[in-house]
Amino acid sequence: MNRKGFIISTFFILLIAMSAAGHPLGNFSINQFARIEVGSSQLNIRQVLDIAEIPTFKELTAIDTNADGKYSAEELDAYANRISAQFFANVELVVDGQTLPLNVAHARAELRPGAGDLSILRVIWDLTAEIPAGVTSGNVKYANKNYTERIGWNEVVVQSASGTTVYDSTAYGSAVTDELLTYPADSLASPLAERSAAFSFTRDAIPANAKLLQNRDGKVTAVVQKDSFAELISVREITPWVAFLGILAAFGLGAFHAMSPGHGKTVVGAYLVGSKGTMKHAAFLGLTVTVTHTLGVFILGLITLFASNYILPERLIPALSFISGVLVLIIGLNLFKNRLFAWMGWRVGSGHQHDHAEDAQNTHDHTADGHTHSHGGAEHTHLPPAQVSWRSLLALGISGGLLPCPSALVLMLAAISANRVGYGLILTLVFSFGLAATLTGFGLAFLYMGRIFDRPSLSESRWIKALPVFSAFVITCLGAAICYTSFA
Repeated sequence: MNRKGFIISTFFILLIAMSAAGHPLGNFSINQFARIEVGSSQLNIRQVLDIAEIPTFKELTAIDTNADGKYSAEELDAYANRISAQFFANVELVVDGQTLPLNVAHARAELRPGAGDLSILRVIWDLTAEIPAGVTSGNVKYANKNYTERIGWNEVVVQSASGTTVYDSTAYGSAVTDELLTYPADSLASPLAERSAAFSFTRDAIPANAKLLQNRDGKVTAVVQKDSFAELISVREITPWVAFLGILAAFGLGAFHAMSPGHGKTVVGAYLVGSKGTMKHAAFLGLTVTVTHTLGVFILGLITLFASNYILPERLIPALSFISGVLVLIIGLNLFKNRLFAWMGWRVGSGHQHDHAEDAQNTHDHTADGHTHSHGGAEHTHLPPAQVSWRSLLALGISGGLLPCPSALVLMLAAISANRVGYGLILTLVFSFGLAATLTGFGLAFLYMGRIFDRPSLSESRWIKALPVFSAFVITCLGAAICYTSFA
């Protein structure tokens, strides 16, 4: 194969390598499923625990008891049995007011491929609970209090064996996720939160007006999304050409990521409308975004590795989002005040009036407020230039890069797992440069677009002069919206 063919083949191999699946519910999620089947003499429960890439990464040290870097079936099953007692201490099954003991008939664990060659951990239990002798009908309550503080999908399904009828159930009779193997695309934004169920059963005739167990409406299952950036670290061998292509891909993915909703594009554009910014200001903004985003990924990665028992990453991200929103809100309020006062002519300064006699055409005088002046006797006004504040630019850059991309975090953890930390650091930094380059490009576009309004035919329009005021108002509203969303 010639050199050109090798490069093309390597590039396509890299694209194929970017196709491994990430967890549909997010890399931080912990998801649970329970199917309760009512038989003639016992309740059979299938309990599944599905742990996404980032919390799984932390659990791997507990699984690998011989510290050989491998996870055998024996180690996985031993882990499943080891955590059973603690897990089911938080699961309650009650029949007619009597708590039934849960007997673990079988426990096993498995690792499934996730993003960036990280793993997704699944623990599956089969349990039984004996129905008291002589009981042919009763009321059942099930509650799972595990991981109540974690984000994830929680699903409970109730079924009945032949000869037993379930009715008046708060849970449905059909599953959505196939025991957490597939997820409905239209529910990922608001995952199920079914942690408990109450229902009645009987082997006799059901009572009058009882409601039989209902199935769910059919839903389209989600296509597992690919995490292209996280997969850059999982190539079989890092040759110079693969590394070069990986760096190019990381930059492009960072730039493309900045095009997704958020990331401050609107804020950057609104800030620079009406300002006297330069290429230097735009470059400073891009550098600030790069540094902030890269540090954010590193810090959140360290928290995930060493402090997740005390600080949950998925709880920290909304806090970072709120801080970002506060910064944008402060910038917006300050800009709105200054630009509104300038537009209305409320400028603070010492009034003066003078002449310049160097040239009759250049003779002009200023009124006391410094807003209206004349050249050669022709009186007119100009909107005072909105100066770019380095402090505001710094705050704007921090707000744009403060929230780290989960894909970048997965890549960093995968790099640590694969002992490719140096390459992971380079890819993360280049990804951040791609993100910053897009934001900087948006800033430059708005700067050059703003120069159109400096033309004499447009600059005298009072409404054109009001654009910087409106843009500052937009920034204020966006900051308030980010703050609100972080709480919601």
